[in-house]
Amino acid sequence: MAAVVGAKRVIERFTFRRVIAGAVVFGLFAAAESAAQAAGIVAAYPDAAERAKVVQGLAENAALGLFYGNRHADILSPGGYMEYRILPAIALIGAVWGLLFITKMLRGQEENGRWELLLTGQTAAPRATARTLRGAAGGLLIIYALTVFILLAVGHSPKFSLPAGSCLLYGLVVIAGAALAMAIGAVTSQLAATRRRAVLYGLSVIIPLFVIRSIGTAVDSLAWLKNFTPFGWIDKVQPFYHSQPRWLLLLAVLTIVCAAVGVWLAAKRDVDESFIADSDTAKPHFTLLNSPLGFHFRLTRTVLFSWLLAAVSFAIIVAAVVKTVVSALSTTSALTETFGNLSGNPTAGLALAYLSAASYLLVTILMVMVATSMGAARGEEASGRLDNVVSGTVSRRRWLSTRLVLIIGGATAITIIANFAVWAVAKTQDIPVGFVSLVFGGLNVLGPVMLLLGVGVLLYGLLPKFTSLAMYIVIAWSFTVDIVASIVKMNDVVAGTSLLHHVSLVPAATPDWLTFSVMTAIGLALMAAGVLAFERRDLEAE
Repeated sequence: MAAVVGAKRVIERFTFRRVIAGAVVFGLFAAAESAAQAAGIVAAYPDAAERAKVVQGLAENAALGLFYGNRHADILSPGGYMEYRILPAIALIGAVWGLLFITKMLRGQEENGRWELLLTGQTAAPRATARTLRGAAGGLLIIYALTVFILLAVGHSPKFSLPAGSCLLYGLVVIAGAALAMAIGAVTSQLAATRRRAVLYGLSVIIPLFVIRSIGTAVDSLAWLKNFTPFGWIDKVQPFYHSQPRWLLLLAVLTIVCAAVGVWLAAKRDVDESFIADSDTAKPHFTLLNSPLGFHFRLTRTVLFSWLLAAVSFAIIVAAVVKTVVSALSTTSALTETFGNLSGNPTAGLALAYLSAASYLLVTILMVMVATSMGAARGEEASGRLDNVVSGTVSRRRWLSTRLVLIIGGATAITIIANFAVWAVAKTQDIPVGFVSLVFGGLNVLGPVMLLLGVGVLLYGLLPKFTSLAMYIVIAWSFTVDIVASIVKMNDVVAGTSLLHHVSLVPAATPDWLTFSVMTAIGLALMAAGVLAFERRDLEAE
C-alpha cells in the first residue's frame, strides 16, 4: 500500500488547527494589555516627579503584590511598569488557557472515543501525546509572534523606547506560563479518568504555585518563596529591568521534564485507563434529575460554585485594600482622575472610585463565565452527549432555554453575593456605602453580561463552532478599549464599542437603569432568535 503523504504529521496539524483561534485571541490580549499599560503610565504621568511619587506609593502597598509584580523593580519606565502591572496576570491566564486546551486534546479526545480510533493505526500513545504537544507548541509560537510584533511597533515610538532585545525576552515570558501548564496537563491527562478531573488536578498545582508567588511578592520577609515556584521565576526574569534570562532556562527545563513525564506515563497505561482510576461501581443518586433545570444544575453546580468563589474572593481583596491604597496614593491627582474615569464618575472620591474596581472585576468575571458556559453547551453537542438528551421528551428549545435560565440565575446570584461581600468589608473600614445602592444597584453590571450572552446564543444557533471564539474576542476588545479609554482620550464611537463602557460601576457612579434595560432587552431578543435558530438547524459534531 502506498504511504499517505504527511501522515506522520497529521496529529500536529490537527492540534495546530485547533489551537490557532485561542492562540490568536490570547496573543492579541497579552500584547494589547501590555501595550496599554506602557501607554497608560506615560499618558497619565508625563511628569517624572509625579510618576516617582506614584511608584513610591505602589511600592509601599504590599497588598498589591498579590496580583502585581516586583514592586521594588524600576517601574518608572514604561517597560518596567508594564511587566510589574500586567505580566503576573498574563502568566496566570495563559496557564489556565494552556491547561484547558491540552487536556481537551488529550484526555478529552480519549474520553470521547476519538483517541482510540487514532491509535488503531501505527501511532502509539506516547508518540501521539508528544505530537499533540508539538502541535500545541505552534500556538505558543503564534502568541509569541503577536506579542513581540506589537511591542516592537509600540516600542519604536520615542515616548516608550522599548529595547528590541527586551521585547523578545518579554514575549518568551508571556508564553512561559502557558507552556508549563500544557506540560502539566499532559501529566494530569494520564493520571485522571476524565477531562474534568485532569483540569482539576492541574489547577490544584497551578493555583497554589501562584499563591506562593503572591505571598513572596507581598511579604518582603518571605520573598525567598519565589525561588520555589515557576510564577516567581517569571517575576524574576524582569525583561526590562536588569534582565535575568537564567530563570527562563529553569522554566524551560521544568516544562520539558513535565512533558517527558506525560509522554512516559502515556506508554504505561491502556486506552481509557488512568493511573487514578474511578470506581467501577457507585451508589445511584437521583437528586435533581426530575427536571431539565435540576439536571443542568447538578452538572454545573461545581463550576458555578467555583465562579462564585472567584468573584467573591476578588471582590473582598479589592475592598480590603481600599484604605491602604487611598492613604498611599491620595496625593496623586492623576491617579485619582484615572480611577474616576474608570468608574464613570471623575468627581467621586478615591475610596469610592477604587472600591468600584470590585464591580469592574465582577462584570469581567461574569462575562468570562457566560462565555465558558456557552462553550460547555457547544462541547456537549460536539461530543454527541446532547443527542441522548433531546432524543427523548426534552425538546431542543427546552434544553437550551433551561440552560440559559441557569446561566442568568447563576450570574444574578453571584452578583448579589459578591456585592454583599464588598458592602460588608467596606463597612468594617467605615467607608460610607449604602446597602441598597451597592448590593442591588450593582445588578446593573448584568446589562453587558446579558448582551454578551445574547450574542453567544445567536452565534450558537447559527454558527456553533465560532461561539466561544467570538465571545472571547468581544470580552478582550471590551476590556482593552475600556482600560485605554480610562487613561487617554478616545473617540466616543470607539469607546462605545466596549460592553464595559456601558456599565455604571457602583458605588462611585449611579446605576443607569435605562442603559441596563436596553442592553438586557437586546440580549433577550438575541437569545430568543438564537434558540429558534438552534431549533431549526442540525446538530453538529466536532
